[in-house]
Amino acid sequence: MTSAAVEEGSLEEQQKTDEKIHNQPIFYINEINGSAKCQNSAAEGNGTKIHLTTTNDVGQNAVDCSPKGRSATICGGDSHPQSQFTIARTKFAELIRMRAPKSFRTARKGSSTMDDPEMFGSSANSQPEKDGFGWITGVLIRCILCIFGATLFLRMSWIAGQAGLILGGVVVLLSFLVVVVTAISMSAIATNGEVKNGGCYYLISRSLGPEFGGSIGLILYIANTVNASMNCVGLAEAIVRLLKQDYGFHLTDGGINDVRIYATCTCLFLQAIIFIGTEFENKTQLALMGTIWICIISHFVGTLLPLSDIQRRRGVVGFSFGVLLDNLWPDFRADNTFITMFGVYFPAMTGIMAGANMSGDLKDPSKSIPRGTFWAIAITTLTYLWCMVITALTTVRDATGFSEPELHPTTHRYTVPSCRANDTCRFGLANDYDVMTLQGAWSPLITVGIFSTTLSSASGCLIGAPRILQALCADKMFPYMHPFAKGYRKTNDPFRAYFLTLLIAISAIMIGELNSIADLISNFFLAAFAITNFACFDASAAKSPGFRPGFRFYNKWLSLFGSALCVLIMFVLHWPTSLVTFFVFIVLFVFIKHNKSHINWGTSTEANRYRRALNSLLKISRTEDHVKNYRPQLLVLSGNPVARQALVDFAYCISNGRSLLLCGHIVPHCSSVQATALIRTLNNQFTDWLYEQHIKGFYSAVAHQSLRAGVQGLLQTVGLGKMQPNILLIGYNSHWLTQCEVSSTDNDNNSSGPHWYKEYMGVIADAFEANMAVCVFRNENDGLDHSALLSKEDQLFVRLPDLLHSDRNSSLTDDLNRGVSAKKVRPKAKAQQNSVLPTCSPSRAELSLPTLMDRLPSVTAVFPSGTNGNGSMEGMNGTAKGSRRVSSGAYLRKYDHFRTAGRPSMSAKFRTQIKGGFVDVWWLYDDGGLVLLLSHLLREHNTYLPNAKLRIFTICSKLNPDDVHQKLVEMLKKFRIHFASVHVISEDYDEGKLYQETIEEYQELMNTLNPAGTTGQAISQEIIDKTQSKTMRYLRQRELLLEFSSASTVVLISMPFATANIVLSPVYGMWLELLSRDMPPMLFVRGNRTSVITHTS
Repeated sequence: MTSAAVEEGSLEEQQKTDEKIHNQPIFYINEINGSAKCQNSAAEGNGTKIHLTTTNDVGQNAVDCSPKGRSATICGGDSHPQSQFTIARTKFAELIRMRAPKSFRTARKGSSTMDDPEMFGSSANSQPEKDGFGWITGVLIRCILCIFGATLFLRMSWIAGQAGLILGGVVVLLSFLVVVVTAISMSAIATNGEVKNGGCYYLISRSLGPEFGGSIGLILYIANTVNASMNCVGLAEAIVRLLKQDYGFHLTDGGINDVRIYATCTCLFLQAIIFIGTEFENKTQLALMGTIWICIISHFVGTLLPLSDIQRRRGVVGFSFGVLLDNLWPDFRADNTFITMFGVYFPAMTGIMAGANMSGDLKDPSKSIPRGTFWAIAITTLTYLWCMVITALTTVRDATGFSEPELHPTTHRYTVPSCRANDTCRFGLANDYDVMTLQGAWSPLITVGIFSTTLSSASGCLIGAPRILQALCADKMFPYMHPFAKGYRKTNDPFRAYFLTLLIAISAIMIGELNSIADLISNFFLAAFAITNFACFDASAAKSPGFRPGFRFYNKWLSLFGSALCVLIMFVLHWPTSLVTFFVFIVLFVFIKHNKSHINWGTSTEANRYRRALNSLLKISRTEDHVKNYRPQLLVLSGNPVARQALVDFAYCISNGRSLLLCGHIVPHCSSVQATALIRTLNNQFTDWLYEQHIKGFYSAVAHQSLRAGVQGLLQTVGLGKMQPNILLIGYNSHWLTQCEVSSTDNDNNSSGPHWYKEYMGVIADAFEANMAVCVFRNENDGLDHSALLSKEDQLFVRLPDLLHSDRNSSLTDDLNRGVSAKKVRPKAKAQQNSVLPTCSPSRAELSLPTLMDRLPSVTAVFPSGTNGNGSMEGMNGTAKGSRRVSSGAYLRKYDHFRTAGRPSMSAKFRTQIKGGFVDVWWLYDDGGLVLLLSHLLREHNTYLPNAKLRIFTICSKLNPDDVHQKLVEMLKKFRIHFASVHVISEDYDEGKLYQETIEEYQELMNTLNPAGTTGQAISQEIIDKTQSKTMRYLRQRELLLEFSSASTVVLISMPFATANIVLSPVYGMWLELLSRDMPPMLFVRGNRTSVITHTS
């Protein structure tokens, strides 16, 4: 065959292949602007093709790509073979990951449908199924073995003899009620999401929070450790009695010291097995499980066999209805009571948490924990009741050991032996712990059962307790304990925690007496059960959408009942120990809450806090305002609150954490998606800063190119319900005079003044129109903007993503589209490139980075457009000092608080308490009493002027000063305003009484505003004539202020009253300047004529 024929055949084959491919759906992934674009046509190329083999050529498939390029869904068309479809969609997901940006590929798991196994199935790279124990080997067997402790063979017959069958059954059923309710609550929490290592501690901490989980987790760890000691002591008691009675052997005294030695050796032996590994330990548990059930069967079989003489002499008489009647009611000996019986039995049932403690080693904890726990409770409770009933049916309460019990010929009931009168009987249900051993088909086998139960229970506690400690240390709940979080091997065995647990267990063994340890264990576990039940109740009562447990057979009121029942039983059992337990819990709770307040695991505590806040807002929204409940709710136009810390601190002296404080910030940029993302980031940063400064307030920002329009937006939208600001606090514009100067080149001849002054004063006028109270604060001549004092060492930097329109792959925009704010981390710096200042357009609004990024770190005015260090405001088009062209990936500075050492005095001025200060109030107008209320709040004990002396000044021109003084004093007493003195000044405001210096200051201001020889005038002659009388009045008030209040600590004065056109005129700024120049910090106050104080009760 010729080469041409071969080539022609190849071409024909290629055409057929292309045609076949063309008829199948072909998906292209084109990377355009960082997003995946899907095509269903083979005509458009440059993409990666993914072919899905269909069952027929008619069916069509399409790929629906999300607009954000974050996920893709294969939809439409006929059905495909499952294997081919799974492979195809898996390749599709892998290719999208491969082509996606790095930030997308490394995104948090679950943020995209690409990581959803239900969406794309499994692949070769998918994680293998988790290895672990099932519900039988991991939970059921462990719980049964932990519940079947020394109590089963050594105490159940004794409880039947002491409490009788009725009360003994009540003890068992009451314990059953407690553990079932607790298991229900634990199952509800365990099925509400993935459960990790830590067991009950993990469930409580992720439900109620770290303070609850950490506190009860440590208590639970100690309880499990001491429970292991209790079982080792039980085993040691059995060994000592066995050796002493049968062989007459003892190591030391044949008593408590021998028990300590044997128990310690047992603990060391079990710990050695655990060190080998959990797999080996689990096989050991299976062997012990079989041994225990053989022993239980052996006991029942033994009761059916003929009795020996030893058995009869020791009180075993076989099944008898008369014996049952004798053992039906209680007959307590010594100091034993029902509470004592419960305290002895209940620790056995605390083993229900053995399976939960192994949550990190389970294959599916959410399913295994409920199923295994409930079955274990049912099986063990029935077994305990069975053993109690069998012993009560076959053994008398008291026996001498020398003679068989005597049967009365008429009543057919056994008589009470003579040793009962002086409590010298050694055998029988009420006296002998080894009744079940005596009844067994083969006594040594029951002894083996005792060994097995104690070994299994102790082993479960010794392997579960260290894992609780490991989880506690992994979460760094307590300082200096993180080394115990380290795990070894693939099973993450906490070897270091093993050693610590072993030391604590041996220390508890030194107590030596089983019943004493049981009382302590009961108290600890009841506390853990109470918190577990309360966790379920709290999570359910919070009504959070996130609480959706798979286990639906729970009830919040049942959980609350269980929690209350556990607390009640705690105090009934042993109230001194309960008080100690609660004291330890509270100490740990406060410690963790103080050190781990930043942890947020989405707990029910947060859900309840939200619910309470929402309900409170709804309630007060329907409540009419009353003057007695008035609170000053401040909207502080602080701009960057770090740069104006003095203003924020002064405002906080008024709100003091008892009323609303909002720091308003007008970001000088047009509204856009990027601006919204930036404001969100700023909100996170400044909220953190307010928290670090211990200021209970909020931060709210609006993006707008106009200060006045931005403030209008804040006034209209800020707040929620009744939690809305009623006072606007703004810093004094120190450079108003410079802004109002009219140069020869200025074409603005408007009598209301130039643009920037109108913007500032327009904010005040708008607040008046909105019926809000207004306060203007002037901090002497120092100003309020201290951004120039902030050095680079005082600033923390946060990397902000690119916001330039030239970089369309903005990660900030992507984060916004995903609903995730920008991360507060500083990655490695990227290569920088200069950018051009973008402009706003109706189609696409862009952020002005040179204005934004360079000015925000040193925002100087309420509207951050310049840096002058005195809180002044420059033109919007002006450039901040030291500004530079912003590069791609610019840094936004996040301010930390000022350092304690070398803190500038002016920035901390209103944080340092002043003793013996003076607060002067110049009450010139009726404003509803706001100026009096603010003066009272400024003198509270936790402000910067605690217990300062209050001096009240007022001016009257026509009334009798003595009458005014008397009425004012009476009114202040009715208002309960504590004052030092009241001064009534009679003044006619005659221009001839003004000092020459005052007149010269006024003329200097007028010459600056209306310079001679210029065509433009800042203040028109009409305004000057109209306000002449008021100007003279304020000039005289300035002289009085300098005379009486120049040495005061702070001055509060009624703000000059004027119409809107006067407020917008520079003459109003001149009034404020004249009243506050060369004065202490001064607060101009104007209420909205709504009463804020009252004399009624």
